[in-house]
Amino acid sequence: MAVSKNLRKGLGTLTSVPLVIASVIALNLIGVFVFARFDLTDAKLYSLSEASRRLAESLDDPIVVKLYFSDDLPAPYNANARYLKDQLAEYRVYSGGNLRYEFIDPMKTDREREAQALGIPPMQVNAYEKDKIELKKVYMGVAFLYEDKREVIPVVQSTRNLEYEISSAIQKVTAKTLPTIGFLTGHGETDLASQMQMVSQALSQLYDVEPVTIPAGEAIDPKVATLIICGPTDSVGAWDRYAIDQFIMRGGKLAAFYDPVAADLQQQTAVDRQTNWPEFLAHYGIRFQPGLVIDARCGQIAIMQQQGFIRYQNVVDFPYLPQVVHFNPDNLIGKDLEGVTFPFVSALDSTLADSMGFSFVPICWSSDHSGVRRSPYYVSPMQKFDKPDFDRAGMILAAAITGSFATAFPQGPPPDAGADPTKIPAPLRAATDGRMVVVGDADFCNDQGSRSASNLAFLLNIVDWLTKEGGLISIRSREVTSRPLAEVSEGTRSLVKYANVFGPPLLVVLVGVWRWQSRRRAKRG
Repeated sequence: MAVSKNLRKGLGTLTSVPLVIASVIALNLIGVFVFARFDLTDAKLYSLSEASRRLAESLDDPIVVKLYFSDDLPAPYNANARYLKDQLAEYRVYSGGNLRYEFIDPMKTDREREAQALGIPPMQVNAYEKDKIELKKVYMGVAFLYEDKREVIPVVQSTRNLEYEISSAIQKVTAKTLPTIGFLTGHGETDLASQMQMVSQALSQLYDVEPVTIPAGEAIDPKVATLIICGPTDSVGAWDRYAIDQFIMRGGKLAAFYDPVAADLQQQTAVDRQTNWPEFLAHYGIRFQPGLVIDARCGQIAIMQQQGFIRYQNVVDFPYLPQVVHFNPDNLIGKDLEGVTFPFVSALDSTLADSMGFSFVPICWSSDHSGVRRSPYYVSPMQKFDKPDFDRAGMILAAAITGSFATAFPQGPPPDAGADPTKIPAPLRAATDGRMVVVGDADFCNDQGSRSASNLAFLLNIVDWLTKEGGLISIRSREVTSRPLAEVSEGTRSLVKYANVFGPPLLVVLVGVWRWQSRRRAKRG
């Protein structure tokens, strides 16, 4: 019997081992194609967004992703390769096998020239080895190859915004044509090349970006899908007004970022801007409220102060830099954004658009403690503000306007346009699917303003929404994590303050009294 039992036990062991091995292999194979992940982050940062899944599912032809990563990357860069592999594994599953990827160590495989020819440079990073820090040559780039086109992420230094970069690269490399985003010039606008380099670089990932000039008698280039008017300081001429109007009538989308007040913090001056842009834009339901918005929720600036012989730097709140945290959750542009700063912004008036039958949808509002300053302005950082100064709430600072727009020039170009009317095509008279975004500030998106990731994301979201590339907005916005503290009342603030100061010592005293009384009762008992 003992022999039989041992025999059965041995046979059981022999059969269970292959079963365990087969089960492990089966689980690994299933794991390649099926994901089960518990992503506990608020924005699901470690799971592919719905937009990325749809993008992967839309791939009809194979796309090859080559990851030129050195095998022995030091921390923290070695974690990037693992994160990237997990992300691409999900893309591959949703693509139905149309996305393939391979890891290549250029130095071990003698493919450095190949990597560099694709635009992936070697990097020098610090590596802690043998009790000392050394500079190490590594590669950390990705190339997306599709048909005869390629798109490259030269260096992956962190996982922040990586899904957006991957999806942008896939979308750009597989697109037949790229939409063109035009920045109007010729009226003192913010210069794209010298003052909006960050915006230009970010937009170039998905669009063709170019300045737009309007020669007399010529229309705006038909390839321009979205026209951005950013911070004009001079009036717009008759022909330019007509050309912009006809651009809108042919279905072009418009973003108007306008400063009704010309403010200069260095000079501490501000004056109402005198141009004809408000009059022209009013035809499309756009109206700015006079004055500058001030907000108790605001950015800070550093100023130099002097006390006696001592000169020191101080950081003070500056209510002329409203920090917006109230976004319309029903509009994609502000969805999931948590804070945008508008320097010297003016509020918008919705009544004109409403009276003209347009859909006027606020994108963001000032806080519940905001106010307005009107001419003459005093914009010194030393200015003191009191609670009564913030007597307004929820002023609209950016809005989307949609609807059917009628031309402002039903008779053709105005007589003073300077163009030969016999050579001009008949005017287009209406646009049925008009779409515009207006912001009472233009400084939020120049190079200084777009240093803020939220400000840059806000501008990119506007362009995506206008150009109907809304899918990427949800990816970009969820990576922007600015978590300002929630506003609380003065009473709540004081309660929390004193509870933190006196609460812990009081708790210690109470525990001590309780133990003292317990010991006394124990001795008596």
